[in-house]
Parts: sequence; structure tokens; C-alpha cells
Amino acid sequence: MDHQLSEAVAEAFVRLHDNGKVYRGEYMVNWSPNLRTAVSDLEVEYSDEEGKLYYFKYPLADGEEGEHLAVATTRPETILGDTAVCVHPEDPRFQKYIGKEVVVPMQNR
Repeated sequence: MDHQLSEAVAEAFVRLHDNGKVYRGEYMVNWSPNLRTAVSDLEVEYSDEEGKLYYFKYPLADGEEGEHLAVATTRPETILGDTAVCVHPEDPRFQKYIGKEVVVPMQNR
């Protein structure tokens, strides 16, 4: 997009925001992989689908034999690309894992 057009778009959105016509909020965006764009809530047909939750044990890199952090996911195929595991820093169950490193299951890295 050229510079002038980009400025015009930005100005239009600022005016719409100032007039209360658009807002910025925290919400889920409906992304269509086929269309490669966001889709309006009005265009989405919601349906309940049965899913499966998979649990994996991520061994602690410097832990004792059998010591691990259990992780649940609905997308096990993404594990191969994992580079980090996060825990909630205020949850007392996970305090001992803060600052630790884990080994990605099936990858040994």
C-alpha cells in the first residue's frame, strides 16, 4: 500500500474510533485459512464439535529420572515445533518449574 493511501486509511479509522463507530477490544478473531482473512461474527456458523485432549510428559532437562511437566493439547502435531513451555507464575503447583528447561517429547531436544 502506498504511503498516501496508508495515511488515508489510518485517518479514516481514527475518525471512526473518535465517533464511536469502531472500537478496539480484546476478543477472538475468526480467521479463515481458506480465505486468508478475518471473517465477521455474522458470517460464522458456530457448531459444537467433539474434540480430544492429549497429554504429554515433558521431562525436565536437569531433573531426576521420571520427573516431568505434564502438558495437555488438542493439537499434538504442533509439539514438533515447540521451543518453550510456560506456566502460570502465581500458581503454586508450578512454582518449582519456573526457570527450568524441559525436553521436547519424541525430539530429545
